Amino acid sequence: MAGLRSKHPDAHDLLFDYYVFGKTFMRLAYEHHCSNGHIGKKLSNAEGILDGLLMALEIRLEMDPDVQREPLAVKVSAL
Repeated sequence: MAGLRSKHPDAHDLLFDYYVFGKTFMRLAYEHHCSNGHIGKKLSNAEGILDGLLMALEIRLEMDPDVQREPLAVKVSAL
């Protein structure tokens, strides 16, 4: 997020307001003086920028489809 904030402060603020503060599209549109549809496009663009930064830094998230947790080896002993 620090890289996003330094290079794209508007995208950082938009993502932060939406995901951390939980502001609705209508509230974001009002604050940014644009329509709900345009805010959706801006939010999608900001998510794409963040995704690109994560890919450039080779950071994998648990929710990525190609990242899977290894099952824990559970030892079951018979009594």
